[in-house]
Amino acid sequence: MHHRIQLELEIDFPYRWHTGSGEGSFMTDRLIRRDSQNRPFIPASTLKGIIRQSCEKLSRTLGFAEPSDPHQPDLTKSQAFVPFQQMTSPVDQLFGTKFEPGGLFFRDARLSDGEEINTLARNRVARHRVLNTAREKQLFSSEYALPAKLKTQIDGRHASLVNMEGYPPLAYCLLIAAIFAVERIGGDKSSGAGWLNGPIAIARSDYNGSGVDIDLLFDLLNPDYYQK
Repeated sequence: MHHRIQLELEIDFPYRWHTGSGEGSFMTDRLIRRDSQNRPFIPASTLKGIIRQSCEKLSRTLGFAEPSDPHQPDLTKSQAFVPFQQMTSPVDQLFGTKFEPGGLFFRDARLSDGEEINTLARNRVARHRVLNTAREKQLFSSEYALPAKLKTQIDGRHASLVNMEGYPPLAYCLLIAAIFAVERIGGDKSSGAGWLNGPIAIARSDYNGSGVDIDLLFDLLNPDYYQK
């Protein structure tokens, strides 16, 4: 059986936030990412990494099979080099492994058409993590975007996911729960940037052409159901 899911998300930043571009200017050391219209946005790769990390944490908490390490270079020490039918972790089934790619497709989170937001730059100083004191000659400046609401979409196409008849696959239940568990996005989280105004909102959820009862999905997150 083939499974398709579409999720439309709304991300609400009530405070400043920072998604780094890795570049600097004459006045600011760390600039934020901007799109072709010079507006701040969140790259799809950033969203994918944050949501995958949330899925991994939730999967371990619920007692599902341990997901493979996507950064493990030694395939002899990894469980990742197996075909889809042999994957035991719902995280691997969602995001894929070194052997087989995942079926989730993320889009950049962007402002609505015509919407603009301001940015600001702040001076900061690097600190010793242990001593909690300022490091000498480590003064730098970062650019931040001010409060904003961004929209994005996730599309998923998978085969052979475990599900109870009449309900979405358990892997999709895990994905939605993990999205709700995300609290912060972007860099400089230790300094208070990137906090969300509550959970990421799911404006629309569609599974195989029908709407999804979000509240019902949490009752399905039981490892006893996750068996092939």
